[in-house]
Amino acid sequence: MTKTKLTLYVDKEISEIAKKIAKLSGKPISTLVKEYFTDKAKQIEQTYIEESVKEWIGVLNTSKTYEELREEIVAEKLKKYEVIS
Repeated sequence: MTKTKLTLYVDKEISEIAKKIAKLSGKPISTLVKEYFTDKAKQIEQTYIEESVKEWIGVLNTSKTYEELREEIVAEKLKKYEVIS
């Protein structure tokens, strides 16, 4: 993957904290920043709800989460493709 330079301005206090964390973790600050944004992107991806689904939020009276309902639907669709012996 090609790397590019990113200039980041933070308060001096934050800079010192970042340096301490980098030293304690044994990782460069650039790696810590990369890990933060990678994790943040995963969180956002997991909580993203498609527009076609948003209109139905609140319609069902259930205690299941969106993720649980989605997994059930996917499992149900996959059953159609299972080989019946």
